[in-house]
Amino acid sequence: MSKNRTENPNIASGRIDKLEKDEIFVFGSNLVGNALPILGKHLGGAAKAAHNKFGAQWGVGIGLTGQAYAIPTMQGGVETIKPYVDEFIEFAQEHQEMKFLVTCIGCGIAGFKAEEIAPLFKQAIAVCNIYLPKEFYDVIVAPYLEHCFYYGKDIPEDCGAHVGQYEGYWVRFHFNNDDYLLNETLCYIREGLGDFCANDGVPISMKAILYNRFCHWGWCETPDTFRSWYEALDYTNVSRKSNEHQKNPINVYCPMLMGTILGDIAGSIYEFDQHKSTDINIQDKRMDYTDDTIMTIAVADWILNDKRHTKKGLVERMQQWGRKYPNPMGAYGNMFSQWLLKDNPKPYNSWGNGSAMRVSPVGFAFDTLEETMKVAKICAEVTHNHPEGIKGAQATAAAIFMARTGNSKEKIRRFITDAFGYDLNRSCDDIRPTYGFDGSCQGTVPESIIAFLDSKDYEDALRLCISLGGDADTMGAITGAIAGAYYNKMPYALYNFGMEKLPKDIQNIVGLFNSEHEHSVSCRWRNAEFDTEELIRKVKSGKIFI
Repeated sequence: MSKNRTENPNIASGRIDKLEKDEIFVFGSNLVGNALPILGKHLGGAAKAAHNKFGAQWGVGIGLTGQAYAIPTMQGGVETIKPYVDEFIEFAQEHQEMKFLVTCIGCGIAGFKAEEIAPLFKQAIAVCNIYLPKEFYDVIVAPYLEHCFYYGKDIPEDCGAHVGQYEGYWVRFHFNNDDYLLNETLCYIREGLGDFCANDGVPISMKAILYNRFCHWGWCETPDTFRSWYEALDYTNVSRKSNEHQKNPINVYCPMLMGTILGDIAGSIYEFDQHKSTDINIQDKRMDYTDDTIMTIAVADWILNDKRHTKKGLVERMQQWGRKYPNPMGAYGNMFSQWLLKDNPKPYNSWGNGSAMRVSPVGFAFDTLEETMKVAKICAEVTHNHPEGIKGAQATAAAIFMARTGNSKEKIRRFITDAFGYDLNRSCDDIRPTYGFDGSCQGTVPESIIAFLDSKDYEDALRLCISLGGDADTMGAITGAIAGAYYNKMPYALYNFGMEKLPKDIQNIVGLFNSEHEHSVSCRWRNAEFDTEELIRKVKSGKIFI
């Protein structure tokens, strides 16, 4: 970096004796009445340096000559200087190949104070090739720094570094993009955060930028997780040395297929070992994926590559994946093992929960509930063509569809109850004492859905499901799929734990499916009936501080 520029991207050095070939010296010049512009009768200070060292021409008081740019400052009040400053900023924007080093124009012989001239350069803050004197920069930025708890403050590096960066965005947006600030503020309020920490001294527009960057950093976040993060940070107390959310990032990945797979993995060591407690480590190194994951991947592969969704295409992929991984943890069921090896396999009238454990990709892939139910039936029928087997697959897919399209738990409960006749008016505490292993759809799907309905987050759903003491891996796959669709988030460590268990070809299908269908997951917290115009009116009238 040139010695004429500081580490701060907006500040020029206080002393400029020599210029690099791409640097321009910006100084205050003189206009005398209606006469030709001259460098000034005094020819002192920065004007003298511009003329003697940097090629400013005598008699040219406006614009670029040599490696100097003149801005008239001697013709009247501050208001007379502004048009020339605006012209300079526009010129700099059009000549990005040059770097403009601004001196304290108007603050010498012209007799102005930095507090008077600096505001004229407000828009220059956002122009990357304009470097202002520190005196100007401090005046312009000071009002905004007053609202910053980290940006521009002398704080430990481990305290709020990331937040300081986000605050920096907020400061800069005030100088070059007020519309962006307004739009982000409106979005923030639409998502129900308008009254959040309303009296903490942080402008609502800054919190909106923090939320924007938080979502960008964390992918698929919700207002609730933002609230938790913001409050845990103790944002208004800079003495708090907390960077915990960076060390342990939460909710980095959208679950999609991993919702099912992690449920399967978590339940894998409890399938034949009843566990009646929610005190469960769902990242136990003994855990592994089972046939539930393999067949889920087969269905995802089918959806990705057989756009007609034919039964033949599904059978081919189920057999392909099953034969490639013939010995998963827990093994395949006896009848299904035989089905995998047959040349022309037929459905075998099963009502087992295998139809429900593999159906989650269907719940994510289609635009309507009707189509979801139709394809779920096809997905089940190639093996489980018994009415209960079909019903279990359809109920699971429907719950996933409703969860990822923004429906409440109560709406999901009512629909599944009315459409499929399952009794969902129970709790996990009601079920747990008398429940045991059950491999049927009718004996596992309702219970798996209830575990989701009772849960407070994705991990809690898995623990509740396993704690029932049933077919833990399959129920984990069902519950995990619905919970993943509903909460749309999971801890990075858990996601990574599951991914590391998977072979590369399975990881690839997970990635391809998620990439193609992640747009289908709705932001449940958005209010479609929100009155945007009313919000804009409140912001512009000052009722909502931006």
